[in-house]
Amino acid sequence: MDRRAALMLGLGGMGACLASAAIGAEAAPLRVYWSTGQLGRSLKATFVDSFSGAGRVDILEGGDNPRFTQMQASRATPNFDVGTFTDIIMPLVVRSGLIAELDGRAIPNLAAVDPGLRPWGAHAVPYAYGSWGIVYNAARVAKPLTSWSDLLRSDLKGRVTAPNITYNSAIYTIDALARLKGGGLTDPEAGLEGMRQVRLSGPGLWEQESIAVGWLKTGEVLATPIYSGNALALLDDPDVKDLRFVVPDEGGYIVPNNLVKLARCPNPDGADRFIDHMLGEPAQSAWPSLGRSRPANARAVVLADVAAATPPAGELRRVDVAWFAQNRTTFVQRWNAVVNR
Repeated sequence: MDRRAALMLGLGGMGACLASAAIGAEAAPLRVYWSTGQLGRSLKATFVDSFSGAGRVDILEGGDNPRFTQMQASRATPNFDVGTFTDIIMPLVVRSGLIAELDGRAIPNLAAVDPGLRPWGAHAVPYAYGSWGIVYNAARVAKPLTSWSDLLRSDLKGRVTAPNITYNSAIYTIDALARLKGGGLTDPEAGLEGMRQVRLSGPGLWEQESIAVGWLKTGEVLATPIYSGNALALLDDPDVKDLRFVVPDEGGYIVPNNLVKLARCPNPDGADRFIDHMLGEPAQSAWPSLGRSRPANARAVVLADVAAATPPAGELRRVDVAWFAQNRTTFVQRWNAVVNR
């Protein structure tokens, strides 16, 4: 099924489901807080615009860290209902006591999500997930990139970039490079040395994906680790038709997009209905066409290019995000000592 057909199927099916998602006359608007940019626009188009209570949904946009900071600042009187977080910050979110457990009686579509996608149990559920892999310019490399080790190839020296430690997903690349030498996130020396090599030999490390995209478009760099959903959206741009995304042979990393419901939120019933709508088969089948990542509902349509970029969850690597949350300060100090020396 092509992207347009899948989108029409999903949006058409959602029309039949609107009555069951009605929010009725609730005391407060529903406030959701999720990502900025293209991802935020795709979330709105797929999940809010198809929701029967769309006119009563207020959207806040920002990154994981400011979102969590706002939750902490408004602990006594939460000012939004539903938020999204990546796995890397979820240990802190769960420990904070600021989120409610999700109830399958109020959110029946939880049952359609593979339990293997839910390491946080009742505290969170992914609406979709992507993979962390590599995007590269196929027209300007001597041979295709197929391994994490290719980021350190001599023929690509000076033409590779990667995310800085201030970008949460940097830990996937560190883990991948460390594993090449028998290490990993908890034994990261080889990974940190690899990141130092990348930093010194090219234009540097990026803190926002837009910087990496700009370098790829100008040809200043030929490869970077990146999130599959953003890579596929970039590949749709005719100005960069030679870019390719690859899940390295050693394995890509699962990057779930988790939904949480705030404890004591202003509109708990609306939050349940909205999360259930997001997890429903029609909305989930529409998501890959815009969001370019794999839906969490096992019955949803998965487009061929999305499936190729994001294998099933069981085939992707995970890192110990709980360990990272506990040791982040020490880890960043070690990063500064090695990568920035």
